[in-house]
Amino acid sequence: MNQNKENEYVSDVQGYFTNKCMSSTRSTSLHEENTMKFSRSNNLFEQKQQEYEKELKRKWSEVAKDWQRNKRDVKVFQLAEFGIPISARKQIWPLIVGNKLQITKELYNILQTQSKTFKLDQRKPLGRLSSFNHIKQDLGRTFKNESLQKIFHPGGPLSENLQSILEVFCLYRPDIGYVQGMTYVGSILLTYFDDYQAFVIFSSLITHPQLISIFMLDEQNLQIIFQQFEKLIKLNIPQVHKLFKQYNINCTNYLLDWILTLFAKPLNPDIVGRIWDRMLFNGTHILWKCGIAVLKILYPKFKDQEKTLQSLKNPDIKDDDLLQEMKSINYPFEVQEVLGNIEL
Repeated sequence: MNQNKENEYVSDVQGYFTNKCMSSTRSTSLHEENTMKFSRSNNLFEQKQQEYEKELKRKWSEVAKDWQRNKRDVKVFQLAEFGIPISARKQIWPLIVGNKLQITKELYNILQTQSKTFKLDQRKPLGRLSSFNHIKQDLGRTFKNESLQKIFHPGGPLSENLQSILEVFCLYRPDIGYVQGMTYVGSILLTYFDDYQAFVIFSSLITHPQLISIFMLDEQNLQIIFQQFEKLIKLNIPQVHKLFKQYNINCTNYLLDWILTLFAKPLNPDIVGRIWDRMLFNGTHILWKCGIAVLKILYPKFKDQEKTLQSLKNPDIKDDDLLQEMKSINYPFEVQEVLGNIEL
């Protein structure tokens, strides 16, 4: 290669890399600019979210100041549709639930003391007291959610608290005893309340007229619940009703697991809190609407029996999608009347 051509080649190569570097610099600069814009936008969103939460908390604090007057206000029910801020639930949930069972702190302390020394007389089993012995071992194998495992599994910071309220309830209502789903209900409450307040709300939920037969595993009432729920499936999502018949899937395969935990097992704790906001305000029919909404969202994943059962066991659902879907559920009066009048 002669000197002129060599110089020309070197010049071309230098020009190529200079242009590449300038292009890369412009690209990097543009990327940095977009990153900064996204960061500013994200910070602004977080700031607005915090302001929104703060305003909601302020409104709920105002509601709480005169609860007896405000609890029947339509505007308060509408406000509940937006959800109660996590920071306000500690104040609002006890007001909604109350203490109709008249459980005093002294009664709780007495039962808690008894639970620490309780030994079951195998010769004279009373009611369902035998379930008392299953509580401790269940805590080590119940939770699949990693965050709940860290908190409530043996050795976790709230493991003993959860064991305590379950054992106390078993002594308080030996006719009901303990069933595995109760661990999830108790765990949600202990993330907000101390042991005594958690126990008051826990006991109120378990003994609710429309829920007690579920926790007592009353076969006759469970059959009624399953029949009515299947009516809701057929009415709202007939394609799912048809598929379930084809796959030989019935309510015992999934619904009992959902309602024994008030949806705290299949769904993440954040969305459970929002469902319970509505349930505590509006009634237990929210649970059935939630169940139908879950099935509607999961329907595209029902490819075969195995995948359907897996989806029902571990539903992957976004909070807003579920809450939005619940609003459109058709819940006819005849179903409401049957499920609303279930009693032991």
